[in-house]
Amino acid sequence: SYIFFLLFSINCLFSQEKTSSNETIKGDLIIAVTENGKTENNIYSCYLFDWKIAIPAGYTITAQKRTEELEKKGYEALQSEVPKGLKINPHPTQLIGFELDKYNYFNCSFESLIGTQKMSLEEHKNFSEKLIKGTYSKIEQLKVELTTSDLKLGGHDFYKIQIRVYNALNDKLLIIQELYNSYIDNHLFSASINYTNENVGMVLNYNFTKSFEK
Repeated sequence: SYIFFLLFSINCLFSQEKTSSNETIKGDLIIAVTENGKTENNIYSCYLFDWKIAIPAGYTITAQKRTEELEKKGYEALQSEVPKGLKINPHPTQLIGFELDKYNYFNCSFESLIGTQKMSLEEHKNFSEKLIKGTYSKIEQLKVELTTSDLKLGGHDFYKIQIRVYNALNDKLLIIQELYNSYIDNHLFSASINYTNENVGMVLNYNFTKSFEK
């Protein structure tokens, strides 16, 4: 299906890091641990910078295989739109993902900017917007409405791109994608929120923005 194949962590990056995971058990409490953070009592704590996010009730942590599938499909879709001389990292360093189902989910990554082409956050926003428009324009079955905005979360400057994806034949709204990007500690932090239900979108957006409150 076309409506969930674009996992947009849009990075002009050359580096790549791999994560491994394991689980430890303390009594009845399961703690999932990766190189980048841990999840305990439905709270993900990042090891790479000072950030925690709650996993809402009813959501499950996204399986690594599912994330890899989305990465592959997103990379293949975007690759033809990347200007000559630029590259997109197909495997950004994943932090945490959680979902209700394959259409309603949150995912985020944190990628080092060392050795990458430098651009301002505004330039990155413009580049991402152009890349997204070019990618979707090639899918005849779909049409999109795209809006951008700037905001500050926890003292960090973010830009946000909202993509409303419609069936081109009957104008039915299929999915909404909201992408947040920021430069944090010489890294690109990217978050993707995808939903088919407005209430789910409200929960995921509130949960994400609240994660930057101290």
